[in-house]
Amino acid sequence: MDMQRLLKATIQFNASDLHVQVGSPPTVRVDGTMVAINAPPVTAENLRELVAQVANESQLQRLESDRSCDFSYSIPDVARFRINVFHEQDNLCLAARSIPLKIKSFAELGLPAVLQDIAEEQRGLVLMTGTTGSGKSTTLAAIIDHLNRTERLRIVTVEDPIEFVHVSQKSLVAQCEIGRDTPSFAESLRRALRQDPDVILVGELRDAETMRIALQAADTGHLVFSTIHTTNASFTMQRLVAMFPPDERELLQTELATNLAAVVSQRLATNKKDKGRIPVLEILRNTAVVSKAILEGRIASLPQAIANRENGMQLFDQHLADLYKADRISGTEALRLATNPEAVAMLMRGMSTLDTSSGLVH
Repeated sequence: MDMQRLLKATIQFNASDLHVQVGSPPTVRVDGTMVAINAPPVTAENLRELVAQVANESQLQRLESDRSCDFSYSIPDVARFRINVFHEQDNLCLAARSIPLKIKSFAELGLPAVLQDIAEEQRGLVLMTGTTGSGKSTTLAAIIDHLNRTERLRIVTVEDPIEFVHVSQKSLVAQCEIGRDTPSFAESLRRALRQDPDVILVGELRDAETMRIALQAADTGHLVFSTIHTTNASFTMQRLVAMFPPDERELLQTELATNLAAVVSQRLATNKKDKGRIPVLEILRNTAVVSKAILEGRIASLPQAIANRENGMQLFDQHLADLYKADRISGTEALRLATNPEAVAMLMRGMSTLDTSSGLVH
Protein backbone atom coordinates (compact mmCIF):
# COMPACT_ATOMS: atom_id res chain seq x y z
CA MET A 1 0.00 0.00 0.00
CA ASP A 2 1.08 3.56 -0.69
CA MET A 3 0.16 6.33 1.76
CA GLN A 4 0.18 9.11 -0.79
CA ARG A 5 -2.30 7.18 -2.97
CA LEU A 6 -4.60 6.72 0.02
CA LEU A 7 -4.39 10.39 0.94
CA LYS A 8 -5.04 11.47 -2.64
CA ALA A 9 -8.03 9.09 -2.76
CA THR A 10 -9.34 10.80 0.37
CA ILE A 11 -9.37 14.12 -1.51
CA GLN A 12 -10.90 12.52 -4.62
CA PHE A 13 -13.75 11.15 -2.48
CA ASN A 14 -14.18 14.66 -1.00
CA ALA A 15 -13.76 12.98 2.38
CA SER A 16 -12.95 14.76 5.61
CA ASP A 17 -10.99 11.86 7.17
CA LEU A 18 -9.07 8.70 6.34
CA HIS A 19 -8.88 5.81 8.82
CA VAL A 20 -6.42 2.93 8.47
CA GLN A 21 -6.75 0.07 10.96
CA VAL A 22 -5.45 -3.47 11.07
CA GLY A 23 -8.00 -6.05 9.89
CA SER A 24 -10.19 -3.60 7.92
CA PRO A 25 -9.87 -1.93 4.51
CA PRO A 26 -8.93 1.76 4.53
CA THR A 27 -12.06 3.79 5.29
CA VAL A 28 -12.97 7.42 4.58
CA ARG A 29 -15.60 9.70 6.11
CA VAL A 30 -17.76 11.39 3.45
CA ASP A 31 -20.34 13.94 4.65
CA GLY A 32 -20.21 12.33 8.09
CA THR A 33 -20.63 8.72 6.87
CA MET A 34 -17.90 6.06 6.99
CA VAL A 35 -17.25 4.46 3.58
CA ALA A 36 -14.78 1.60 3.04
CA ILE A 37 -12.36 1.92 0.11
CA ASN A 38 -12.32 -1.01 -2.31
CA ALA A 39 -9.04 -2.48 -1.04
CA PRO A 40 -7.88 -5.53 0.94
CA PRO A 41 -7.89 -5.43 4.75
CA VAL A 42 -4.79 -3.77 6.17
CA THR A 43 -2.18 -5.94 7.89
CA ALA A 44 0.05 -4.87 10.78
CA GLU A 45 3.02 -4.86 8.42
CA ASN A 46 1.10 -2.70 5.91
CA LEU A 47 0.36 -0.15 8.61
CA ARG A 48 3.94 0.05 9.83
CA GLU A 49 5.03 0.72 6.24
CA LEU A 50 2.34 3.38 5.72
CA VAL A 51 3.31 5.23 8.90
CA ALA A 52 6.99 5.13 7.93
CA GLN A 53 6.11 6.80 4.61
CA VAL A 54 4.72 9.95 6.27
CA ALA A 55 6.40 10.23 9.70
CA ASN A 56 9.95 11.51 10.17
CA GLU A 57 12.47 10.07 12.61
CA SER A 58 11.59 12.33 15.54
CA GLN A 59 7.86 11.61 15.08
CA LEU A 60 8.54 7.87 15.02
CA GLN A 61 10.56 8.22 18.22
CA ARG A 62 7.67 10.10 19.85
CA LEU A 63 5.30 7.37 18.72
CA GLU A 64 7.55 4.78 20.33
CA SER A 65 7.88 6.64 23.64
CA ASP A 66 4.34 8.08 23.98
CA ARG A 67 2.43 5.37 22.07
CA SER A 68 0.82 8.08 19.92
CA CYS A 69 1.89 11.01 17.77
CA ASP A 70 0.27 14.01 16.03
CA PHE A 71 1.85 15.71 13.03
CA SER A 72 1.00 17.41 9.77
CA TYR A 73 1.82 16.10 6.31
CA SER A 74 1.59 17.93 2.99
CA ILE A 75 1.20 16.76 -0.60
CA PRO A 76 2.09 19.73 -2.82
CA ASP A 77 -0.81 21.05 -4.92
CA VAL A 78 -3.17 18.46 -3.34
CA ALA A 79 -3.83 19.08 0.36
CA ARG A 80 -2.41 19.08 3.87
CA PHE A 81 -3.32 16.45 6.44
CA ARG A 82 -3.38 16.37 10.23
CA ILE A 83 -2.29 12.84 11.08
CA ASN A 84 -2.69 11.01 14.37
CA VAL A 85 -0.97 7.65 14.81
CA PHE A 86 -1.87 5.63 17.89
CA HIS A 87 -2.11 2.08 19.18
CA GLU A 88 -5.23 -0.09 19.21
CA GLN A 89 -5.06 -3.63 20.68
CA ASP A 90 -1.27 -3.29 20.46
CA ASN A 91 -1.44 -2.53 16.71
CA LEU A 92 -0.75 0.78 15.03
CA CYS A 93 -3.78 2.77 13.89
CA LEU A 94 -3.86 5.93 11.76
CA ALA A 95 -6.39 8.74 11.37
CA ALA A 96 -5.79 11.56 8.87
CA ARG A 97 -7.90 14.73 8.65
CA SER A 98 -7.79 16.46 5.25
CA ILE A 99 -7.04 20.19 5.27
CA PRO A 100 -7.70 22.04 1.98
CA LEU A 101 -4.91 24.20 0.60
CA LYS A 102 -7.41 26.97 -0.17
CA ILE A 103 -8.99 28.65 2.83
CA LYS A 104 -12.67 29.32 2.20
CA SER A 105 -14.29 32.66 2.99
CA PHE A 106 -17.19 33.22 5.39
CA ALA A 107 -19.58 33.31 2.43
CA GLU A 108 -18.20 30.12 0.87
CA LEU A 109 -18.61 28.30 4.20
CA GLY A 110 -22.14 29.66 4.70
CA LEU A 111 -21.26 31.39 7.98
CA PRO A 112 -23.48 34.17 9.41
CA ALA A 113 -22.39 37.76 8.74
CA VAL A 114 -21.90 38.34 12.47
CA LEU A 115 -18.72 36.20 12.28
CA GLN A 116 -17.01 39.08 10.47
CA ASP A 117 -17.95 41.44 13.31
CA ILE A 118 -16.52 38.98 15.83
CA ALA A 119 -13.33 38.59 13.77
CA GLU A 120 -12.86 42.37 13.82
CA GLU A 121 -13.18 42.80 17.60
CA GLN A 122 -10.41 45.08 18.89
CA ARG A 123 -9.57 42.94 21.92
CA GLY A 124 -10.90 40.08 24.04
CA LEU A 125 -11.14 36.29 24.07
CA VAL A 126 -13.11 34.51 21.33
CA LEU A 127 -13.76 30.80 21.90
CA MET A 128 -14.67 28.45 19.06
CA THR A 129 -16.30 25.32 20.48
CA GLY A 130 -17.75 22.03 19.28
CA THR A 131 -17.06 18.34 19.11
CA THR A 132 -14.23 16.82 17.05
CA GLY A 133 -15.06 17.14 13.36
CA SER A 134 -17.54 19.99 13.79
CA GLY A 135 -15.54 22.39 11.61
CA LYS A 136 -13.96 24.56 14.34
CA SER A 137 -10.55 24.70 12.65
CA THR A 138 -12.06 25.58 9.27
CA THR A 139 -14.06 28.47 10.75
CA LEU A 140 -11.04 29.76 12.67
CA ALA A 141 -8.95 29.56 9.50
CA ALA A 142 -11.56 31.70 7.72
CA ILE A 143 -11.37 34.26 10.55
CA ILE A 144 -7.55 34.46 10.48
CA ASP A 145 -7.56 34.59 6.66
CA HIS A 146 -10.08 37.47 6.71
CA LEU A 147 -7.86 39.47 9.09
CA ASN A 148 -4.75 38.57 7.10
CA ARG A 149 -6.30 39.87 3.87
CA THR A 150 -7.99 42.99 5.22
CA GLU A 151 -6.04 44.32 8.23
CA ARG A 152 -2.44 45.36 8.91
CA LEU A 153 -1.78 43.25 11.99
CA ARG A 154 0.81 41.03 13.62
CA ILE A 155 -0.84 37.58 13.95
CA VAL A 156 0.79 34.75 15.94
CA THR A 157 -0.68 31.23 15.96
CA VAL A 158 0.22 28.34 18.26
CA GLU A 159 -0.99 24.97 16.95
CA ASP A 160 -0.58 21.23 17.52
CA PRO A 161 0.09 20.58 14.69
CA ILE A 162 -0.18 23.47 12.18
CA GLU A 163 -3.20 22.78 9.98
CA PHE A 164 -4.09 25.61 7.57
CA VAL A 165 -1.03 27.52 6.36
CA HIS A 166 -1.44 31.32 6.25
CA VAL A 167 0.87 33.21 3.90
CA SER A 168 1.35 36.80 5.08
CA GLN A 169 -0.70 39.27 3.05
CA LYS A 170 -1.66 42.63 4.58
CA SER A 171 -0.84 41.16 7.98
CA LEU A 172 2.39 39.53 9.15
CA VAL A 173 1.61 35.97 10.25
CA ALA A 174 3.86 33.68 12.33
CA GLN A 175 2.76 30.08 12.94
CA CYS A 176 4.36 28.02 15.73
CA GLU A 177 3.95 24.24 16.09
CA ILE A 178 4.00 22.45 19.44
CA GLY A 179 6.90 20.02 19.66
CA ARG A 180 8.79 21.55 16.75
CA ASP A 181 8.91 25.28 17.50
CA THR A 182 7.79 25.39 21.12
CA PRO A 183 7.24 22.91 23.99
CA SER A 184 3.64 23.62 25.07
CA PHE A 185 0.58 25.84 24.57
CA ALA A 186 1.17 27.68 27.86
CA GLU A 187 4.84 28.35 27.17
CA SER A 188 4.08 29.39 23.57
CA LEU A 189 1.44 31.81 24.76
CA ARG A 190 3.90 33.37 27.19
CA ARG A 191 6.45 33.73 24.39
CA ALA A 192 3.82 35.14 21.99
CA LEU A 193 3.11 38.00 24.39
CA ARG A 194 6.74 39.11 23.89
CA GLN A 195 6.44 39.04 20.08
CA ASP A 196 4.39 42.26 19.62
CA PRO A 197 1.17 40.49 18.54
CA ASP A 198 -2.18 42.12 17.80
CA VAL A 199 -3.95 38.78 17.34
CA ILE A 200 -3.08 35.41 18.92
CA LEU A 201 -4.57 32.05 17.94
CA VAL A 202 -4.09 29.28 20.52
CA GLY A 203 -5.03 25.90 19.05
CA GLU A 204 -6.73 24.64 22.22
CA LEU A 205 -7.29 25.70 25.83
CA ARG A 206 -6.32 22.44 27.52
CA ASP A 207 -5.77 23.52 31.12
CA ALA A 208 -6.19 26.29 33.67
CA GLU A 209 -2.65 27.60 33.14
CA THR A 210 -3.21 28.21 29.41
CA MET A 211 -6.59 29.76 30.17
CA ARG A 212 -5.03 32.17 32.69
CA ILE A 213 -2.46 33.36 30.15
CA ALA A 214 -5.10 33.71 27.43
CA LEU A 215 -7.22 35.90 29.70
CA GLN A 216 -4.12 37.93 30.61
CA ALA A 217 -3.41 38.45 26.91
CA ALA A 218 -7.00 39.60 26.31
CA ASP A 219 -6.83 41.86 29.36
CA THR A 220 -3.69 43.58 28.03
CA GLY A 221 -5.35 44.55 24.75
CA HIS A 222 -4.87 41.54 22.47
CA LEU A 223 -7.50 39.69 20.45
CA VAL A 224 -7.17 36.00 21.36
CA PHE A 225 -8.85 33.10 19.53
CA SER A 226 -8.91 29.53 20.81
CA THR A 227 -10.95 26.31 20.83
CA ILE A 228 -12.45 24.10 23.50
CA HIS A 229 -14.34 20.81 23.18
CA THR A 230 -17.79 21.76 24.47
CA THR A 231 -21.21 21.47 22.86
CA ASN A 232 -22.74 24.92 23.42
CA ALA A 233 -22.12 28.33 24.95
CA SER A 234 -23.52 27.56 28.41
CA PHE A 235 -21.54 24.32 28.74
CA THR A 236 -18.44 26.24 27.63
CA MET A 237 -18.79 28.66 30.53
CA GLN A 238 -19.38 25.78 32.95
CA ARG A 239 -16.28 23.98 31.63
CA LEU A 240 -14.10 27.08 31.99
CA VAL A 241 -15.19 27.64 35.58
CA ALA A 242 -14.66 23.95 36.40
CA MET A 243 -11.03 24.17 35.21
CA PHE A 244 -10.16 26.30 38.25
CA PRO A 245 -10.03 25.54 41.99
CA PRO A 246 -13.13 26.76 43.90
CA ASP A 247 -11.22 29.59 45.58
CA GLU A 248 -10.26 31.06 42.16
CA ARG A 249 -13.66 30.87 40.47
CA GLU A 250 -15.01 34.23 41.62
CA LEU A 251 -11.95 35.99 40.16
CA LEU A 252 -12.30 33.94 36.96
CA GLN A 253 -15.92 35.04 36.56
CA THR A 254 -14.81 38.66 36.89
CA GLU A 255 -12.10 38.19 34.26
CA LEU A 256 -14.47 36.42 31.88
CA ALA A 257 -17.15 39.09 32.33
CA THR A 258 -14.53 41.71 31.45
CA ASN A 259 -12.50 40.00 28.73
CA LEU A 260 -14.72 37.46 26.95
CA ALA A 261 -15.68 38.75 23.49
CA ALA A 262 -17.68 35.81 22.12
CA VAL A 263 -18.34 32.09 22.24
CA VAL A 264 -19.14 30.48 18.88
CA SER A 265 -20.30 26.86 19.09
CA GLN A 266 -20.60 24.84 15.89
CA ARG A 267 -22.27 21.70 14.56
CA LEU A 268 -22.55 20.44 10.97
CA ALA A 269 -25.87 19.68 9.24
CA THR A 270 -26.39 17.73 6.03
CA ASN A 271 -27.18 20.03 3.10
CA LYS A 272 -30.66 19.25 1.74
CA LYS A 273 -29.96 20.02 -1.92
CA ASP A 274 -26.22 19.86 -2.52
CA LYS A 275 -23.45 17.58 -1.37
CA GLY A 276 -21.59 18.60 1.73
CA ARG A 277 -22.58 19.98 5.10
CA ILE A 278 -23.70 23.33 6.48
CA PRO A 279 -22.38 24.92 9.68
CA VAL A 280 -24.98 25.47 12.41
CA LEU A 281 -23.85 28.05 14.96
CA GLU A 282 -24.77 29.09 18.48
CA ILE A 283 -23.36 32.57 19.11
CA LEU A 284 -22.90 34.30 22.46
CA ARG A 285 -21.50 37.84 22.58
CA ASN A 286 -20.50 39.75 25.66
CA THR A 287 -23.41 42.18 25.91
CA ALA A 288 -24.21 44.01 29.16
CA VAL A 289 -26.78 41.32 30.04
CA VAL A 290 -24.34 38.47 29.32
CA SER A 291 -21.50 40.16 31.23
CA LYS A 292 -23.72 40.65 34.30
CA ALA A 293 -24.88 37.01 34.20
CA ILE A 294 -21.27 35.74 34.04
CA LEU A 295 -20.15 38.07 36.80
CA GLU A 296 -22.94 36.86 39.09
CA GLY A 297 -22.41 33.19 38.19
CA ARG A 298 -25.85 32.84 36.57
CA ILE A 299 -24.65 30.59 33.76
CA ALA A 300 -28.06 28.90 33.49
CA SER A 301 -29.57 32.21 32.34
CA LEU A 302 -27.30 32.53 29.29
CA PRO A 303 -29.61 30.67 26.85
CA GLN A 304 -32.33 33.20 27.61
CA ALA A 305 -29.95 36.09 26.88
CA ILE A 306 -28.77 34.46 23.64
CA ALA A 307 -32.35 33.79 22.50
CA ASN A 308 -33.11 37.52 22.40
CA ARG A 309 -30.78 37.65 19.34
CA GLU A 310 -29.16 40.92 20.38
CA ASN A 311 -25.99 41.79 18.41
CA GLY A 312 -26.33 38.73 16.17
CA MET A 313 -26.60 36.18 18.99
CA GLN A 314 -28.55 32.99 18.37
CA LEU A 315 -29.21 29.57 19.85
CA PHE A 316 -28.50 26.41 17.88
CA ASP A 317 -32.22 25.77 17.74
CA GLN A 318 -32.95 29.20 16.28
CA HIS A 319 -30.32 28.73 13.57
CA LEU A 320 -31.65 25.25 12.76
CA ALA A 321 -35.15 26.70 12.31
CA ASP A 322 -33.72 29.48 10.10
CA LEU A 323 -31.94 26.94 7.90
CA TYR A 324 -35.10 24.82 7.66
CA LYS A 325 -37.22 27.83 6.65
CA ALA A 326 -34.61 28.73 4.02
CA ASP A 327 -35.00 25.16 2.63
CA ARG A 328 -31.32 24.41 3.24
CA ILE A 329 -31.80 21.47 5.62
CA SER A 330 -34.61 18.95 6.08
CA GLY A 331 -36.96 18.93 9.03
CA THR A 332 -35.54 15.56 10.06
CA GLU A 333 -32.02 16.98 10.12
CA ALA A 334 -33.12 20.03 12.11
CA LEU A 335 -34.75 17.85 14.76
CA ARG A 336 -31.77 15.46 14.84
CA LEU A 337 -29.37 18.26 15.74
CA ALA A 338 -31.71 20.24 17.99
CA THR A 339 -30.94 20.89 21.63
CA ASN A 340 -34.70 21.03 22.26
CA PRO A 341 -36.50 19.20 19.40
CA GLU A 342 -39.92 20.28 20.64
CA ALA A 343 -38.93 23.94 20.55
CA VAL A 344 -37.44 23.56 17.05
CA ALA A 345 -40.59 21.82 15.80
CA MET A 346 -42.62 24.79 17.01
CA LEU A 347 -40.22 27.27 15.41
CA MET A 348 -40.47 25.34 12.15
CA ARG A 349 -44.24 25.75 12.30
CA GLY A 350 -43.82 29.50 12.78
CA MET A 351 -44.66 29.53 16.50
CA SER A 352 -41.97 31.87 17.76
CA THR A 353 -43.24 33.29 21.04
CA LEU A 354 -40.31 33.52 23.46
CA ASP A 355 -40.61 31.91 26.87
CA THR A 356 -38.47 34.33 28.91
CA SER A 357 -38.16 31.89 31.77
CA SER A 358 -36.23 29.38 29.69
CA GLY A 359 -34.89 31.23 26.68
CA LEU A 360 -36.74 28.79 24.40
CA VAL A 361 -39.98 29.03 22.44
CA HIS A 362 -43.46 27.70 22.94
